[in-house]
Amino acid sequence: MKLHPFVKKTLAVINKYQLIQPNDSIIVGVSGGPDSVALLKTLCALNSEENLRLRLYVAHLNHQLRGDFSEEDAQFVQNLSKELSLPFISKRVNIRKIASETKLSLEETARKERYKFYLEASQSYNVSHIATGHTADDNAETLLHRIIRGTGVLGLGGIPIKRPLSHHTSVFIIRPLLFAWKSEILEYLKKDHTKYRIDASNYEKDYTRNKIRLELIPLLENKYNPNIKNALSQLSQILNINNEHLFAECKTAFENATIYKSDRTHILDTDFLLKQPKILQYLLLRKLLHTMDIPLKALNYGHYSMILEGLAKKGKNWRFQLPGKITLWHEQGKLFLEKELFQKTFRELPEIFVKIPGMTQIGDIGSLTAELLERSDISLEKFKSSKTNYEELLDFECIKTPVIIRNRRNGDTISPLGTHGHKKLKKLFIDKKIPWRKRNHIPIVSMNNQPIWAVGVCLDDSVKITPGTKKVLKLTFHTHRKNNPP
Repeated sequence: MKLHPFVKKTLAVINKYQLIQPNDSIIVGVSGGPDSVALLKTLCALNSEENLRLRLYVAHLNHQLRGDFSEEDAQFVQNLSKELSLPFISKRVNIRKIASETKLSLEETARKERYKFYLEASQSYNVSHIATGHTADDNAETLLHRIIRGTGVLGLGGIPIKRPLSHHTSVFIIRPLLFAWKSEILEYLKKDHTKYRIDASNYEKDYTRNKIRLELIPLLENKYNPNIKNALSQLSQILNINNEHLFAECKTAFENATIYKSDRTHILDTDFLLKQPKILQYLLLRKLLHTMDIPLKALNYGHYSMILEGLAKKGKNWRFQLPGKITLWHEQGKLFLEKELFQKTFRELPEIFVKIPGMTQIGDIGSLTAELLERSDISLEKFKSSKTNYEELLDFECIKTPVIIRNRRNGDTISPLGTHGHKKLKKLFIDKKIPWRKRNHIPIVSMNNQPIWAVGVCLDDSVKITPGTKKVLKLTFHTHRKNNPP
């Protein structure tokens, strides 16, 4: 059977951009409208005539926005999948309710829920690709939409023809019809005698995208450039070539700039970052946020500019609060981003009385063991040569109970070993270059409300072992935290 010219054109795009390989498993997102129906029919035709041995699944998300029409759309897609002998995957979601709860627009909510649905389906059916019916018209509308809202060179690249479904999966979103115009699609469906659904909401001018399609593009075609959609499509393709190069450069630079990374923490070398061209500095920040699964839509050019300006002020430590309770901070030539600062845990702890002797649990951050020993049984030299920062020996006769463990407070001071004057803990932490994010998590052992040991940092001179010491208090802190970043 001879392939329809439209199907041939789609096959050429698939091959050019390596969207599909034989034996791939693909979920096809089908709303019931002409674009998604054409996509499904095209993939079925290619699978049959080109012997690609694709495993196709039809997926439909019922948004419940149009009452009975939404139910009829779902039924139509189910019937179509049955007619094509393909598995049908469906889900019903109350978009209006979710939009109200999340304070997002109906459009944004529907988009989020669709991709959430695709992710769930891809995991359940172990597929390699999600195919959606985005067209050249959609791309032109998207470019204009982004220009109106404000965008950069990445945004002007338009809708990507292929991208990962999410940061943590190997499943790809593909758009085989991205270079097909709506007029071509309708002609193909007409000649193939294929039915499809019409969504009346596409003609309502309450939505910005609809106004762009129904008002702005016709105005530009009639008054300025009859080929405006083609011009926008070419702009998108040119910038995509540019962006591919930038992304490759950014990937290499990001790997070189990374000092530490974990599921919730990422640290970049700011000196390396600032040596990069300005566009790469911006892209590195963007990639940092994307790597940590932070929504990029919450940030604008102003946010990136403020961060880069802060980094350029060498020698200055600062914190920067981003939308969504995200904190970036810079100190000692490092840029830190941490999803969930664990300072809440220790800050909320009440004063805890230390059991002497015994073990004292300190919330979920660790425990403190107190042992009473005879001075004659201890070799100070041996202890000093093998001790860690989390164990200390104190003169028990200098200890006045109760001994309390708590977090630091404003105005706390300590007399470091070998000194007689007091030094503020804040100044001590700065001098020892203890990162800001860790300072509030350092347990402070105190008596009479006066710190005698900043755990892992400094012991107070007033409780040190002397030649006259007879009884020794050994304190050992056991942390539950593993793999702390530098």
